[in-house]
Amino acid sequence: MKLSRPRYLLPFVERPFDPPLNLCQLFGGCFNAGDFRVNEQIALVSMHTLWVREHNRIAESLGQMNKHWDAEKVYHETRKIVGAVLQHITYSHYLPKILGVNALPLYQGYTNVHPGVLNAFAASAFRFGHSTVRPKFQMLDANYDPVAADVPLINAFFNNKLIQREGIEPVLLGLLANESLGMNREMAAGLTKHLFQQPESDHGFDLAALNIQRGRDHGLPGYGAWRRECNLSHADIFQETNYEIKNATTRQILHELYDDVEYADLWVAGLAENPLPEAIVGPTLHCILKEQFRRLRDGDRFWYERKGVFTDEQVNEIKKTSISRILCDNVFGIVSVQRDAFIAATDELKRVECTDIPRMNLSQMEAKSALLPSSM
Repeated sequence: MKLSRPRYLLPFVERPFDPPLNLCQLFGGCFNAGDFRVNEQIALVSMHTLWVREHNRIAESLGQMNKHWDAEKVYHETRKIVGAVLQHITYSHYLPKILGVNALPLYQGYTNVHPGVLNAFAASAFRFGHSTVRPKFQMLDANYDPVAADVPLINAFFNNKLIQREGIEPVLLGLLANESLGMNREMAAGLTKHLFQQPESDHGFDLAALNIQRGRDHGLPGYGAWRRECNLSHADIFQETNYEIKNATTRQILHELYDDVEYADLWVAGLAENPLPEAIVGPTLHCILKEQFRRLRDGDRFWYERKGVFTDEQVNEIKKTSISRILCDNVFGIVSVQRDAFIAATDELKRVECTDIPRMNLSQMEAKSALLPSSM
C-alpha cells in the first residue's frame, strides 16, 4: 500500500474534503486512508499509519516467501492476516480492559446472529471513550524522553504539519508512556470547548453536546429503557439508582437535569455509572458493549477462529501477536515496550526489549486454506 518517503507516512488526498474536515488542508495537507476521519487528530493518523506499515511489512515477507504469487494474491492474503490480527488484539487484549476478563462467552463458532452495529452502541455507548481522552499528548523518543513540547488537545486536531515534521514515532511513544483518563462524567476542555477549533476562532465544537444531540437525533430511548433492556432494577428517580450511580452529588445533578430516569440521555447517565469489577464501564454501557462485540464476532463468517478460515497452526501464530509486537515491528528506532501496550509501564511492570515480545511466524501463514465461499 502507498506510503510517502522518507518518513513512511500516508499519501495525501488528491481532492480536498468538505468543511470542517478540510482543516487539514490548512495544517500540512490531508492524508488519505480508508476512513476520511483519519486526519482529525495526531494520534488517529499515527495509528492508521502504523497499521499500513504492518500491512506492508507482512506483504513484503509473504511476497519473498511465495515468488509465484502475483501482487493481487499477496495483497489479499496480507489483508486476511491483518484483519485476523486486529480481531485477536481487539478481543483478547483490548476488550478485557474495558469489559473485564472473560466478560464475553467463549467463541462457539459462526451463528446467524445479526452482526450489524446497534444504534445505541454507535450513537452513545461506545462514545464512553471520549471521557478518557487526555488533555495533551506527549512527544517522546525511544528512551521515553521528551523530544518536543507536549501538544495540547486543541493543537492536535488536523495538525498534519506536526506529523510531517516529527513523524508518528513521538506520538505513539508518548501514548505508550501515558495512561488514559478514567471513565467518568468529566471530559477534557479540548473536547468540550475547542473541538475542531479553527485558527481564527476562540471556540470550537462541544463534543459532549454533540453526543447528547446525536442520541436524540437517532431516536434512542432514554436511560430507563436501557436499564430494563439490561435487566437492571426499575427506577423512577435517580435516588433509586444508587447501586449503579453511587455518588450522591452525581445523582442529584442528574435529578435536577432530568427529574425522571426514563428520559435521561443514555450517554450522560451511562458515564455517571460506577464501573463493574475488572471493567471501566458501568452495568448499562457494559451490557450494550458486550452484546455488540458478541454479535460482531459470532455473526462474522470470516472470524479468524472459525474452522476453515485459517488452519489450527495459523490461528496459533495469530494468537502470538500483540499491539506491542506491532509497535516493535513498525515504529522506527523503538527499543523497548511493555509486554501489554494497553497498560502503562510502572516500576513493577517494566518495559522489555522488543526481542522479548513474541512474534507471529509468517512462514506458517501461507495460503493453506482458501477464503470461505460466499454461499457458506
